[in-house]
Amino acid sequence: MIGLYRQLDTPQPRDLIEAVNSLNDKLGKNNVQILHNLAKPREIVVLAGYKSLADYESQSEEYVSAGLPEIARDHGVNLVDQGFMVIEAVNDPNNTLRGTHDYVVLTGGLVKIGAMPNVIAVASRVIEKIGPEQLSQGISSMVMRAVSGNNVNKMAYRLGLPSIEAAEEFITRSPGSRPEVADDLKEWLSNMTAVSRG
Repeated sequence: MIGLYRQLDTPQPRDLIEAVNSLNDKLGKNNVQILHNLAKPREIVVLAGYKSLADYESQSEEYVSAGLPEIARDHGVNLVDQGFMVIEAVNDPNNTLRGTHDYVVLTGGLVKIGAMPNVIAVASRVIEKIGPEQLSQGISSMVMRAVSGNNVNKMAYRLGLPSIEAAEEFITRSPGSRPEVADDLKEWLSNMTAVSRG
């Protein structure tokens, strides 16, 4: 399994999302998630999962034939960033929560050169410790690592949340509110050079 991350800028985010969702429905695609950044209204993030690079290439050709480049042009889309990613840890390996999240919080950034194995190990421990509880609350979590793109020393923590209230609770929570993972989070962040959330 390999994932594709694309960060886009558009003056027409809602119209673009509708057009791409309509195309995905027409093509029968269920491997794509489109995220609209609440804090940066022009920003769209597209996450897509593929069985392999060959599967990605085949689906890309299908999208081109179906008119995706024209949709992008019609909506003034600018590509900000993109790259392939792999999932390193997940609390819902069977995708039981697929399609149930109205909100996603992506926290990620650049990892110090040479520190990626440590960051992945720490992030995996966090998911081991609190992932089952999150899953029981309808929250999916995963750690993703970049394998191509502008910065391959990039990682992201994706949290799928069932409501805007759950998203607000997560992003406004005090850093010390989860003592069972406080030391892990401190170690995780000490190995990062930059972190952003959206």
